[in-house]
Amino acid sequence: MINKKSFFKAFLNNPKQTGSIIQSSPFLARKIVSPINFKKAKLVVELGAGTGSVTKEILKQMPEDGILLCFEIDKGLCKKIKKNIKDPRLKTISDGAEKMKRYLSKFGKKPVDYFVSELPLVSLGTEISEVILKLISDHLKPHGNYIQIQYSLLGKKKIEKIFPNIKVLFTPLNIPPSFVYVCSQKCLKKQ
Repeated sequence: MINKKSFFKAFLNNPKQTGSIIQSSPFLARKIVSPINFKKAKLVVELGAGTGSVTKEILKQMPEDGILLCFEIDKGLCKKIKKNIKDPRLKTISDGAEKMKRYLSKFGKKPVDYFVSELPLVSLGTEISEVILKLISDHLKPHGNYIQIQYSLLGKKKIEKIFPNIKVLFTPLNIPPSFVYVCSQKCLKKQ
């Protein structure tokens, strides 16, 4: 219940930044991480972690020597994640995703295997979302994936400018129903 209240409060304080009135459901969290090959996931970056529902799902499956850099700009939500998730693989950062380069050089000594983003790209605005997408592209391993949750298909064209290969997964069992984009700069294998 604390997480729901914290998330709702964050939404009321800054709806464009939070993007949704309700946190990701456990079903959606599992759907978001399903494209990740955890045997190869040594460095994962989560953008817009909210209350940590996806964070927990990543850590459940991540190898012991993996690192999860978790960005959450809302200081209250970031504190909740730090308080509720004790895991040495987790590095929680209370800062904007557009500043990730500084933290990647500090914590991530190699290119990123997977980016998992819950950022509301459409409401962030064109300029900031393009900066974030470019940073993701610059730091993603050649065969890595960028996984993005969205509640509409409005941001798809923006993403396709940098990631020409997108597989869209629909998740009707979330409130609201959502889309999970699995993006790559290389051709995606048929699953």
